[in-house]
Amino acid sequence: MYSLKFVMFIGILSACIICCQGFAKSIRKKSYAASTMELMNLLEVEDKLVDNLNGYVETLKMKLNLMKRSLTAMSTEHNEMQSDYESYLANPLNSFRLIHRLHTSWRKWYHYAFRTENNALVRIENAHHMRMLLPTSLDLEHACRGIDDLMSFYDLKPEELAAGNLAGYSQTDTELTAYDCLALGEFSVQSRKDDLAEAWFNLSLSRFDNIFDQYRAHEALAMLLAKNKQLTAALHHLDNKPEEVAPSHGVTHIEEELATVQNCTVVVQKPSRLHCRYNSTTTPFTRIAPLKMEELSLDPYMVVFHDVIYDREIELMLNSSNFILSLTDSGQESEVRASKDSYIVESKTLNDRVTDMTGLSMELSDPFSLINYGIGGHYMLHYDYHKYTNTTRAKYGDRIATLLFYLGEVDSGGATIFPRINITVTPKKGSAVFWYNLHNSGALHLETLHSACPVISGSKYVLTKWINELPQMFSTPCMKDSNLHPPQNV
Repeated sequence: MYSLKFVMFIGILSACIICCQGFAKSIRKKSYAASTMELMNLLEVEDKLVDNLNGYVETLKMKLNLMKRSLTAMSTEHNEMQSDYESYLANPLNSFRLIHRLHTSWRKWYHYAFRTENNALVRIENAHHMRMLLPTSLDLEHACRGIDDLMSFYDLKPEELAAGNLAGYSQTDTELTAYDCLALGEFSVQSRKDDLAEAWFNLSLSRFDNIFDQYRAHEALAMLLAKNKQLTAALHHLDNKPEEVAPSHGVTHIEEELATVQNCTVVVQKPSRLHCRYNSTTTPFTRIAPLKMEELSLDPYMVVFHDVIYDREIELMLNSSNFILSLTDSGQESEVRASKDSYIVESKTLNDRVTDMTGLSMELSDPFSLINYGIGGHYMLHYDYHKYTNTTRAKYGDRIATLLFYLGEVDSGGATIFPRINITVTPKKGSAVFWYNLHNSGALHLETLHSACPVISGSKYVLTKWINELPQMFSTPCMKDSNLHPPQNV
């Protein structure tokens, strides 16, 4: 029995070794950039690709010429008909031919236009098989590193290489294209050679003659400058964006980061005719103990409550909390947030008070989150809603509103800003700012974009409550103008 098991084990092990050897042989071990012999093979590949593409173009030309000839004949008859409709259609044969032409001929041409010719299919299949012979991203990286090494050894400048000048050996027909310069710039960014990357990107920009291609270089330069905290210069390059091009995630992040910096340097508040008043209508309790409320905005609805959390409560929370450094989902330190968080034990008293302030149910809502921002502590521009898909949102519900308690005074900085509506809320101990993250229709409210500015001096403590939309079915019914704000895809 033991011998049988041993033989089976040897057999399985042998099969694994054979499979692994076959897999190893299937992996290309050559590097095009490492050998001129391999590069010669690559020239042959390019020759075959050019021939294949030329054949494909000729097939398309034949199809195009046939369609043009037929279109000319049909246009001639159509022009005759246009000269006198009544006379043309008075002849029953013409009427028959018109109906037949539109029913049969045009349908055939439609299918022919979208049909791929057999010869073209062969060309496409050839191109698909030849993809296996093309250089990989690793080959391109090796080639970029080779150029970078040449520059280091012989003290060559990007301008010289781009012009085809190799240490005194100059050949104008070998000058680099705009795309070549762009690729070398991207490699320099990865190699953390920012000055070199900027030079390559500028060369690329000067060589592109198409505005869409130029914007690729502008965007690359903007990302590089933003990485080095040159936000104003980065935004200058983004001003060149064609209207047809949608902003990338990186571009949006730069714009939001710059907006944070600009709005944190000045305290602005949108002038309005809003009021300070006592809120005595949200719950029966507020009728006998109204809350001091200051209106900041009606769209999105935003108010500040004053003197709604007491020193005794604040002291108890701060003394019993264990703070941890803010982390992202991957467990790494966050690049957009500099703070420490702590979840506190749920307090029925505080939950009831939030209900009195907002009129909303605390059922299914997130637990209170206690956040501490030290010197330089901040949170970049963000939204509080989750942007769940329809399926997920129906199950979990999104954050309909946010309530933010301020648990202490900050000597300087630390304001909460809403740049899209020009509102700045300065931390004041005992106060709380409340706003809706969703429209009445349930659509995401894009104007709620906000940021916590860096703390210049002092230590900022805030207590956050994110309120779930699902239990609010009868508290916040859809208003009459809900159709003004349809759901949005962001």
